[in-house]
Amino acid sequence: MRRYLVLSVLGVCLLVFVPGTSAFAGNSTYYVGKSSQGQKFLFSVDKTASGPKFDPFFTNMIARCPVTGTVIDASFSFGGFQIPIKNGKFSLRFNDLTDLFTWNGTITPKKATGKESFDLAAFDSQKGLQDCTTGSLTWTAQALVPAATKAAAPRASYRVNITKAADGSVHFSVTH
Repeated sequence: MRRYLVLSVLGVCLLVFVPGTSAFAGNSTYYVGKSSQGQKFLFSVDKTASGPKFDPFFTNMIARCPVTGTVIDASFSFGGFQIPIKNGKFSLRFNDLTDLFTWNGTITPKKATGKESFDLAAFDSQKGLQDCTTGSLTWTAQALVPAATKAAAPRASYRVNITKAADGSVHFSVTH
């Protein structure tokens, strides 16, 4: 009986401790930074068999509508993305009927820099269209050592969740 108890305790310890060690084994490097608007973001660079991948967690931006003066605090969270990094560079771009989102940059082992933007087509009070945009934003990030847990996304008035399914299709959900 005592032998089974020891084996059970050992099994539970392995389940608890082994999965947590992969974050410290060098599989991912986490980067945290700010945009030229002072907005925060988080991503990781994941080491995979096919090369390094940009894995975004969240980014935040402030868009302004030129006609109505509306200010939109937008927070984008991501799941299921691994964008190839080639020659230290990545590029992520989504556009659909009403939105255009871009995030690109250059990554080194200790820091990263780049540009991001968001454009949203919106009606004004006269039923005319306006481009609510962030403009082209610059950003900088520093690598975190050691890689720890994923940070929680800050509060925003306009939250966009972007997920990539196993079949490659991209899905958006918007809340505000």
